[in-house]
Amino acid sequence: MTMELYEDQFADEHDYSVQTATEKTLIIASTVRSGSHMLGHALHQTDAFGFPLEYANTNNLHHWKQKFGLTDTHAVMRELMRRRTSPNGVFGIKLHYSHLQTLGGFASVRALFPNPHFVFLSREDVMSQAVSLAVARQTGAWISKQQAQQQPVYRFDDIDDGLRRILFENSSWKYTLSASGAAYMDLRFEDVKSDTAHAITRIAQLMKVTVESERIPSAPVTKKQSDTTNQQWTRRFISEFNQNDELMRFNRESPLRRVKKRLLRRRTAK
Repeated sequence: MTMELYEDQFADEHDYSVQTATEKTLIIASTVRSGSHMLGHALHQTDAFGFPLEYANTNNLHHWKQKFGLTDTHAVMRELMRRRTSPNGVFGIKLHYSHLQTLGGFASVRALFPNPHFVFLSREDVMSQAVSLAVARQTGAWISKQQAQQQPVYRFDDIDDGLRRILFENSSWKYTLSASGAAYMDLRFEDVKSDTAHAITRIAQLMKVTVESERIPSAPVTKKQSDTTNQQWTRRFISEFNQNDELMRFNRESPLRRVKKRLLRRRTAK
């Protein structure tokens, strides 16, 4: 299932009317389905962090290249900084760990974006995150405004792959940010959801950015997307999980091994 583009991100109305040189960059270091869309929109409401969106996603990037008439990825990012840097000189962007390769690696990211500050966003409930990823992959609906293109069907392997990917990328972010000495802070999705204003205040303190208190939203500005499907699939996955399985192996299994495991689960369930 292909991902439906979040079309609103390309609208010129989100460009700032006055071009401001980028002095600081907020990078939301995240994984898929971690709540980064919710955080980015809340930060945008403050008018102090640019408009942190998933600009380096390959599908989005292709559209941006067409819009700007550019072929070089770094040139696209510089054009976005020119348009989407807020009046206080801050540009914001969401990066999943997989996007680092698109931008030339972590060192390239730190060189491309002026004075980068990283907010490592993660979810405490990674099981729900993995289920949410499995649903989004099948339906093509990644945010609440997008319509599902088909009804999702439970598949153990989809959730298992997502869970391994999320844990692997969370660890990769943590390792990279810690080992590189980058300026960063940890932030949990659950904390953003329960106290949005406090989460934004913490980010402002990290970046030494002044935010007008009346512009800070007290609650998320995007709608919740999860439903009872998440709970049902989580219970089913847990019941089918082999507790002797390897936990942190993120290499793709051969199709034959996957079929054998699926057949074994079906025999066990009978």
